[in-house]
Amino acid sequence: MIDSGRDRVARILVAAQSGEAYRPELETKRGRMALWGTRGSIPTPGAAFMRHGGNTSCMEIEHGEHKFIFDAGSGIRELGLELMKGEARDLHLFTHTHWDHIQGFPFFLPAHTPGFRVTVYGAEGFGKSLESVFRGQLDQDYFPVQMDDLNADIQFRHLGEEPLTIGDVRVSWEYAQHPGATVGYKIDVAGTTLSWFPDNEFLQGYIGPPDEVSIDDDIVEPYRRMIDFLTDVDVLIHEAQYTNDEYATRVAWGHSSISNACLLARFANVKRWIVTHHDPMHDDRFLETKLDLTRQQLARLGHEIPVLHGHDGMVECL
Repeated sequence: MIDSGRDRVARILVAAQSGEAYRPELETKRGRMALWGTRGSIPTPGAAFMRHGGNTSCMEIEHGEHKFIFDAGSGIRELGLELMKGEARDLHLFTHTHWDHIQGFPFFLPAHTPGFRVTVYGAEGFGKSLESVFRGQLDQDYFPVQMDDLNADIQFRHLGEEPLTIGDVRVSWEYAQHPGATVGYKIDVAGTTLSWFPDNEFLQGYIGPPDEVSIDDDIVEPYRRMIDFLTDVDVLIHEAQYTNDEYATRVAWGHSSISNACLLARFANVKRWIVTHHDPMHDDRFLETKLDLTRQQLARLGHEIPVLHGHDGMVECL
């Protein structure tokens, strides 16, 4: 037995040295998800933010020939630099028009480049149309390049009631609890359902313990559509911007406390959660502690799902 074992080890070593070692290959045909910006409100440069990154909101989903972008915060600038390494293509950009979700658009090189076709999608509900907001952002008093100077084919579309299907990817939406016409998205792609809800104040005004709230309580009723929309998603990408102490003085600002966000994850029975839209005051060390607290709150609620903090540069295959 001992000699046989030694012989087997010797054969393995010879095979490895001759280049016969097993080499698994990364399967990328199903597509990928990448986070280019995970900060809320305003970019945060500096050494204290290197782990999670300082770019504001931007997510990319690639599946086959189709490219989907969710939010045009400052992270979209780096995404644009990456896209410029390839051929011009169609891009589908979904966003709402708050500053930290569009501030990177003027620096998005594909929008300046002939051959790219950029379709921008957003909900109706602001006083201005989607196009007028983007044109206003590029007013000559703010920026040296105006919308009509951009060389890409840029179109604007308001979201309809029915889900949008592009190729074999299905994008549906639901209103978030946030000032203005802010929505969250659900993306069905490659057999996986992801949901993008970077701005959402779940259970607005509730500052009590999460385990004292049941899904049948009156305070949950206004969020029934949202819960149904998110039920059983594979990956929820959702904020938990404030600690509970912070939230008590920031009610109605449009962002969730840790505990309330944990309740949403539990009520919707989500399978996995990536926390995004980190507060600009929360540096890397603080966010690591905050993640531990989030995990403890989920355990307290009996919903111990995998949860981690999103960071600029995070990439996952679908």
